Amino acid sequence: MADAAIVSAELDRFRLASTGRVSPAFGTAHIRRALVAMGDPQDRIPAAIHITGTNGKGSTGAFIRAMAEAAGLRVHVFTSPHLVRVNERIRIAGQLVEDGELADVLADIWRRTEGLTYFEALTAAAFCLFAHHRADISIIEVGAGGATDATNVMMKPAACVVTPISRDHEALFGISGVAAIARLKAGIFREDAPAIIADQPAIALGVLREEARTAGAPVLEAGDDWRARWEGEAFVYEGQRLTVRAPWLGLRGRHQAQNAGAACATLEAMGDKRITPAAMAAGLREVSWPARLQKLAPGPLAKDRDVWIDAAHNPGGAATLANAIRASRSEGMRTAIVFAIQGVKDVDGVLGELTPVVDEIVICPLPDSGGQEGGVGADPRHIAGVAQTLGAKVSVADDLMQAVGLAAARAASVYICGSVYLCGDALRLNGEQID
Repeated sequence: MADAAIVSAELDRFRLASTGRVSPAFGTAHIRRALVAMGDPQDRIPAAIHITGTNGKGSTGAFIRAMAEAAGLRVHVFTSPHLVRVNERIRIAGQLVEDGELADVLADIWRRTEGLTYFEALTAAAFCLFAHHRADISIIEVGAGGATDATNVMMKPAACVVTPISRDHEALFGISGVAAIARLKAGIFREDAPAIIADQPAIALGVLREEARTAGAPVLEAGDDWRARWEGEAFVYEGQRLTVRAPWLGLRGRHQAQNAGAACATLEAMGDKRITPAAMAAGLREVSWPARLQKLAPGPLAKDRDVWIDAAHNPGGAATLANAIRASRSEGMRTAIVFAIQGVKDVDGVLGELTPVVDEIVICPLPDSGGQEGGVGADPRHIAGVAQTLGAKVSVADDLMQAVGLAAARAASVYICGSVYLCGDALRLNGEQID
């Protein structure tokens, strides 16, 4: 059996053995017991930066990684979900984990533990691998929420980051409202670990400040302790000691200034003298992160079409995408979105943001997640009804390939959005890999 197939088989064992358990809402007791059996690797990983938030977690982590690597540092990264291959979730000193090594560590975890979910098993695998391989920094992205997430087992992180908070995953956690979401996410704060807080709604900011005080975490807050802004196309970060200027950011969208600022504030707070303003500027320019306003390369899906993918799947992310579409549209240029979304998501809220900036919405079924976490796709007929109620011109396609063809025949620019899994399917169909 090929190594990739072995990885898939190992993960299938965890998935089948934990049917009915949803790890983000379950709490950390189960994975803590498992990590004890593995020798508590989470306590031995290098300088952990723990990142939570509703939108921007991946982009913020990508900026941190790019700046640290531009300074010559070795960086581990754990993120989720993946787009094409599960290996994307675990990056060891800059390189995606190899199939054979991932299969071996998953087999070892299976032998020593019991009942871990898919996400918990991969989290444990990341901790084991990061403890084994040398690096200077580890970037650990929360799966969902914060306090009860499987990643929230590190007692002494180097820093904790909260990217912009909005409403998402409320049904999963049995909570409602931005304040409750902020309190859940603040559960990652630790005593003496700097809490870097990006721009937030006022109600979320108040909760985060209160929870940071309770935890004994010093706060570094956007607009107070650090600032990020645009000067034309140039990005400027002003911190307590550092000023960083980059002629552009490697990630598209005006919203990326806030993510880049949070990343700069995090590295400034950590105080590693090797990470100079010049290295930070270089990393900000060179950063890449897939499925965030990413233009597809010429291929079977894109061909000679102007096709973009963006992982926006909640109202906050959709508002950001809508702003980017609005800013890029020239007068008279027709724009369409190809759309699918999980049934548990706020379909009305997402489409409410996107409908005003596009000429047509083409809906297709959500592809299978390949065993990843996540619910079933919303019925395309339900999505169509919502979109029509909002005044959109709507078409329904049998699959993603057909949907892109329909959209491209009627619009100059096509944006595929609504789900990370849909974006991953677009990359697969177009023959693109993440490296």
